[in-house]
Formats: sequence, C-alpha cells, structure tokens
Amino acid sequence: MLAFGVLILSLPLILLAIALGGAWMEGRRSPYSFGIGRVISNAFGAIGGAPLALLAASAVLNAPMQFLLPTMAQHMGDAAAIEGLFYSMAPLWLIWLFVYPFIKLFMMGIALDTLAGRPIEFGAMLRMALRRTLPALALLILFGIALAVGFVLLVVPGIILGLTWFIVLPVMAGEGRGIFDCFGRSADLLRGMRWRLLLLILIAVVLWMMASGLMQGIALAAGGAQNLWLVAGVQAVFATLIGVLTTTGTAAVYHEVRTAKEGMGSHDLEAVFA
Repeated sequence: MLAFGVLILSLPLILLAIALGGAWMEGRRSPYSFGIGRVISNAFGAIGGAPLALLAASAVLNAPMQFLLPTMAQHMGDAAAIEGLFYSMAPLWLIWLFVYPFIKLFMMGIALDTLAGRPIEFGAMLRMALRRTLPALALLILFGIALAVGFVLLVVPGIILGLTWFIVLPVMAGEGRGIFDCFGRSADLLRGMRWRLLLLILIAVVLWMMASGLMQGIALAAGGAQNLWLVAGVQAVFATLIGVLTTTGTAAVYHEVRTAKEGMGSHDLEAVFA
C-alpha cells in the first residue's frame, strides 16, 4: 500500500520527466521550432488586443457555473431538491450548449487577430462566430467522444488524440475549414511537435494547480470557510482568468506551429472574418 501511494505521488514527476526527454529528442530531430517560452509569452500577449472583451466573454462562460456550488450546498442531503434544481436549469444548459462554441470562436478570433498584428474588428468576428457555431459544436462533440473513448482504452490513446487535435478550434476560427478538415489540419500542423506540446501542457497544469491553491488560500483567509458565496466569487474570478488564458494559449500554439511550418499569413483570416 505504501509503495502504491509513493507511486501515485511521484506520477506527475515521472510524466514530467518522460515529457522532458521526449521533447528534447523531438527538438533534436524535428526541423521545426516550437518555443515553449514564446508560446507562453504570446498567450499573454494575445490578451492585449481586447482585454475587456476577452474577460467579459470568459466571464459569461465560466463565472455562472461557480455560483451553483453555494446553491447546491444549501440543499446538501436533499437529493430531491438537487434533482429539481438540475431539471429546472435544463433550458439554461441547452442554451449554454450553443453559447459555448459561439463565445469560444469569438474569443479565438480576437486572439488570432492580435497575434497576426491585425486590428480587432468585433463585427466581423461576431459574424464569423455566429456562422460557425453549429459546425464548432459538432466539432467539439466529436472531439469529446473521441477523447472519452481514447481514455477508456488505457488513457494513452486519449492523450495522443488530445495532442493531435489540440488546435482544431483555432483552425476552424482562423481558416474556416470544415469539421473533418479541421481534424486533419490540426494533425498535420502538430506532426513533429507533439512531445513539446505535451511538455507545455504539463507546465501549464502545474502553474494552474499552484494558482488554484493560492486562490483557495486567499478565499479561506478572507473567511470563505463560513461564506460559500465568497468562495464562489473568488472561483468565478479565477475561472474567468483561466478561461481567457486557455483560449489565448490554444491560439498561441496554433500561431506557433503554423508560423514554424508555413509562415503566418493574414489573407485567410481576412476571408474568414469578412
């Protein structure tokens, strides 16, 4: 039992060591550069194009979910009340299902325009996001099903699929391709860069865990243990910020791999956002 516990605790370090070795070997073999520091820098830089719009959009997606926790906690132990709460919110879940891809495409468009050095045109991006909401929803559903099946099959296939199709959404937002073309395009762009992408994701997860722990500590220090709404407020702010960074980070990965392999033109973005 002790050995198993030690193995579980050391698993993140083992994964990080494997990713470091794989990324180092891939970097030596691959003719394409993938600057992890550059991607991180671009993820933050992409926010500069329209920070208020990105934060507002992310808040719409992520903040409301955090305020469900205090409501559910008030009915803890009452299964009927919690079940009734979920049923009463069914229409909101259905609306959110369509709002999610729309807002993600809108945010992705802002990030891609900023990274390409283009002025932000909100009207064009709203039209692009609206036009591609249903294809993006189908794309995300297929992606989720594939990942679920992959993780059921001993986890590793799910990780490989996640790395291969990591940039399907920015491909759709930035190039206006069809659903299945997005999967193929993502696989082509990330070929020869997946180990370095895995290392980047692991670094991001470690930073997220540290930041999450800090936020929880701040909430508890401010009396959050007795005030669940305060905890929800802190988590809403944190979820909003993470929502922005995950979107701009994905856009930065797309920008990095496409620049490395093809150079980064803006003609296709102009066509998509027109």
